[in-house]
Amino acid sequence: MMSWTARRGETLRRAALIFVSGIVLGTLPLSHKAGAQGTDAMARAEAQVNAGAYGEAIAALESMGAQPQPEAEARRLWALAMAHVRAGRPRAALPHLERLVSLAPANASVRLELAAALESAGQTERARYHYALARGANLSGDLAQEVDRRIDRIDRAKNWEGSFRFAYTPESNAARRTAAETVVIGDLPFRLKSASRAQPAKGVELAFGLAALPKLGEDLRLRFGASLDARLYDGGAPDDIQARAELGFLQFGDHRRRFGGGLILGQRWIDSKPYSSSRGLYLNWGRALDSRARTNLSFTLLREQIDYERRTASGTTRSVLAASLTHIASQRLQLSFGLQLERTDDVLASEAGDTGAITLGARYAFRGGLLADLTMTFSRQERDGPDSLLGITRSDHRQNIDLKLTHRDWAVGGFAPVLELGVEKQRSTNTLYSYDNQRILIGVTRRF
Repeated sequence: MMSWTARRGETLRRAALIFVSGIVLGTLPLSHKAGAQGTDAMARAEAQVNAGAYGEAIAALESMGAQPQPEAEARRLWALAMAHVRAGRPRAALPHLERLVSLAPANASVRLELAAALESAGQTERARYHYALARGANLSGDLAQEVDRRIDRIDRAKNWEGSFRFAYTPESNAARRTAAETVVIGDLPFRLKSASRAQPAKGVELAFGLAALPKLGEDLRLRFGASLDARLYDGGAPDDIQARAELGFLQFGDHRRRFGGGLILGQRWIDSKPYSSSRGLYLNWGRALDSRARTNLSFTLLREQIDYERRTASGTTRSVLAASLTHIASQRLQLSFGLQLERTDDVLASEAGDTGAITLGARYAFRGGLLADLTMTFSRQERDGPDSLLGITRSDHRQNIDLKLTHRDWAVGGFAPVLELGVEKQRSTNTLYSYDNQRILIGVTRRF
């Protein structure tokens, strides 16, 4: 058992670390952020903040209004934010800190102060997001440790996880059908009906997920959750609805280590009719590869049995190995690499085969608040044998490119609009499975 003296020493050490972090975050930018001498009124307001006269400082800074010079406006916003934070009003400081992060996404002090204010205001998921991005800066050893401690504290205190997505998605070929007008069967050409060929469709995407994380031990959590993913169209493509339930566990460890696993059950409907049911087991493992957790590696194993409603033969078995490598290059740039290998076993050789996919991603924060995500995926699927109709053994090559744009300063009620542009192309040895699709997604997000 830890002695009273040891416990007191640990408490004092943490308090000193937080105090030093506060000095670094709270005083340095007041003298450094603007870069040039401010007006006398600005200097007096800053002096009032440092002297603890927060009400007078806030009134003076707000009466100035927005400054025409970017440096002076940043200086005013920072002083306002610090006055609210030190007066115990983190929520009032958030709009000023949000704007400062948009203006200077590479400034670690501003981002960390925003993360701390978000945490104090109870917005822990967004706080964790900004703490993690701050790892891209060259933080001092003590400050880096404090950031890691706060992220770990947020993760361990979490009792629930939730997600929500809503978007309007017009697509040029939502059903992923061929554009070919004819196919050849037994040396005879057959003309495809227009309903069996590529056509545009408008739809909405709706996704919702919720998971409970009850505590089983200091480092162990139970995970019980459910999710719904629906794509609903106006008739140009079939509706696709998938539901999934999960029961598993999650274990925390040092160096950002995470280990988990569990059971998953799924159901899928196409055009309101039962299509398939699934059950499977999964394992997840991940950890940081460096002391400051800027580079993280994770693996997922999945074994899943899928039974189809319209097939009398035994179902399909999927075995998936996925790996993901993420790197925070800077506060403005994050990079990712993904690899997925999949084996499908089925009594029908035309449905069995191997699939491999590589995903490359980059996220960049521009000055002014614009965030851009670029993702490219390249996959290849090889089937084991020919189909019974055309006698062709499928070999499919697919490329996806998606660009997502978000603006931090256009948030309404905590949600910011998202515009996503996607291009998808597949070429197959079976013409029926070759297609092109372009999509536009207009939705909202809270992760910014």
